[in-house]
Amino acid sequence: MIKILIMQEFEQKYLTIISKNIRKLRENAGFSQEVLGEKIDCTREFINRVENRKEDISLKSLLKLAFIFNVNPKYFFEPESDGY
Repeated sequence: MIKILIMQEFEQKYLTIISKNIRKLRENAGFSQEVLGEKIDCTREFINRVENRKEDISLKSLLKLAFIFNVNPKYFFEPESDGY
C-alpha cells in the first residue's frame, strides 16, 4: 500500500511538471491553446485540460510537442526547464 501511494505522488509530481512546461513553451512561443492544438492535431480543449492537469498527455503527443518547440523530450520532465 505504501509503495502505491509513493508511486501516485511520483506520478502527480511529474505530470504537474510536464503540464507547467507545456504551458511555458506555448506561452513563450506566443501560441494560443487553439494554435498549439492544431499543430499536434488535437483540440484547444485538450490543451487546456492538459495544462490544467485535468487530462494526461500521451507520449506521442509529447514527442510532437518536443518536435514543434525544438526541445529534447526530457525538457518536459525537468522542473524549471530551460531547454536542452
